[in-house]
Formats: sequence, structure tokens, C-alpha cells
Amino acid sequence: MKRLLFSLIVLSGCSRYYYRPNAVNTPLFTGGGQVHVAGSIGFSGQSDNNSEHWNSTFANVQGAVSPVNHLAFMLNYSSYRYTTDRPDTASGNVNASAHLLEGAIGGYYAKGRKFKLVADCFVGYGAGPIWSDVNMNVDRFFVQPGIGVRSPAFDAAFNLRISTVNYSHFSSGRSVSYLQDHDLIDNNGTRIDGRTYTFAEPSFTVRGGYKFLKIQMQAVLAQDLNNDVHWHYNAFMYTLGLYFSLEDALKAR
Repeated sequence: MKRLLFSLIVLSGCSRYYYRPNAVNTPLFTGGGQVHVAGSIGFSGQSDNNSEHWNSTFANVQGAVSPVNHLAFMLNYSSYRYTTDRPDTASGNVNASAHLLEGAIGGYYAKGRKFKLVADCFVGYGAGPIWSDVNMNVDRFFVQPGIGVRSPAFDAAFNLRISTVNYSHFSSGRSVSYLQDHDLIDNNGTRIDGRTYTFAEPSFTVRGGYKFLKIQMQAVLAQDLNNDVHWHYNAFMYTLGLYFSLEDALKAR
């Protein structure tokens, strides 16, 4: 059984950053032998006569499979690109890009007939490079519990992803004063790659339609649990898209 999910993502944010929450993979499995695939693209930007013109674009590809009942695996890929027509090396406003590849394993339990209540939890790891005013790699461990409901016409889910983020292979060619001014070195003299950061990332997903074709909306938040991250990170992402189930489409023929 196969399902295909294609989403158009609209990102709320106006500049490059060193971390942002990617889209949350929410498969809502109800039994073994199911495969879900998600593809998403998004953008934001600014263009007027009185300021710089910039654009940020990103894409997510998500896959999930449940080979047997109660067991599931995820594989996610995310990319991000920021471009500006007024790059300023001195201020750090330069073109940037990032990539993240992650995998996860988890379990789920589904109960019900027409309306199925689904509880699941995934544990995963991801890594990838960031190229910006500084270059570095990011590693992320996450735990993602969730609960949701599936029905022929309506799906809804809440997930709370807890992510621990580390940076490594830091390189910049920047002065110490520049790194301090951009909070890449904190008041204690610790560089961004010298400690672990923890984010709580709740997400809300709603799908509405009929059987194999549904409109999907998702909001993902990111909150620094240490309350001392001052470098750029994006705290909100909103997604809008379509959910398509090939399995249900074949049944409806």
C-alpha cells in the first residue's frame, strides 16, 4: 500500500539563520505494510523599492514505512537556500544554504474503526552542512512523540519534537569581534560549536477532504529551552499542501 503526500510550504521568516525547524513527518500509521512519502517546497522573500531584495527557498522530502504492525521507520531530507541582491560581507548578510538528512525508528498504536486514534513515538538522528557567513556542520538528535486521529474526511495530529543540536567543523575566517557581535561567541567565551542546544518543537497538523485527497496545514514552532540562544534561528514555520492517498484512490475506483 502506498500513499503520496505533496505539500506546498510557506515559510514565515525574513533572513538567513543557523537553525530552523524542518517539517515534521506525521505518518499516522494504522497498520503494517504501509508506505508514506512526503514532498514539500516553500519560499519567502521581500522585494520593494526601498530595501534589499532577498529570497529564501527550501524543500523537504519525507518517507516513512511500517513493515509490520506497530513498527515504523522514517527518512527525511531538508534543504534551504537564502539569496540577497545586496550581499554585505562585513555585516554577514551573505548568500547561505543548508542541508539535513535524518533517519528515525519508532512505534505506534492505532485503535478504532472509522475514526482511528493513533499514538506514536520516533527517535532519530540527522546531520548536514551549513554554508553562510560561517561554515559548519550540524548534528541533531530528536525524540518525537505524537497523538492524532485519522478518518476518511479529517485527520489531525499534535507532535512534540525535542531536538538537541550540536555544531562542528566550524570555519569562518572571521575576527573574534565579528563572532562576538553576531553572538557566535557568547559572554563566557564559548563558540557556537562548543555546547549543545535543546529546542522544544511542537507541531499541529490538520488534513481535511475526502479519503484520498485532503488539504493539509501544519504549524511548527521552535523554542530554545535554555533561553540563551541569541544567534539567528527561525522560531516558526507554516505549511500548506495536499495529501493524496494512492491506496484509497484505488479503492474508490
